[in-house]
Amino acid sequence: MNRESLKPFIWGVVLGSAALAIVGFSAGWVVTGGANDRLVRTAWVDGQASACVTLAQAHRASIGDVADLSNYAAREARETLAKAYTVILPGEETADSGVINACADLLKVSSTS
Repeated sequence: MNRESLKPFIWGVVLGSAALAIVGFSAGWVVTGGANDRLVRTAWVDGQASACVTLAQAHRASIGDVADLSNYAAREARETLAKAYTVILPGEETADSGVINACADLLKVSSTS
């Protein structure tokens, strides 16, 4: 085979590779490390916040607390519950602030439903 007959195949490989990379990233088939780290962090915070809300709601049910936590004036009560019931995992000294904020937000939403 001579070089001239290989040129179309080489151009096809180069352009196909570029097109595959563009389509792969834009369609979400390929995820960068930073994006993956953000997704994992978000999932971790959401899971911890859900556990916090479950514990806080169980506590409120056990003491018969039926106060509405959805309004602005109840923000301190939501934050106090979130701080009290956010689980501190082994190896950590304090609760994660992102989890506390997410728990407080979920308490606000869950008290309206």
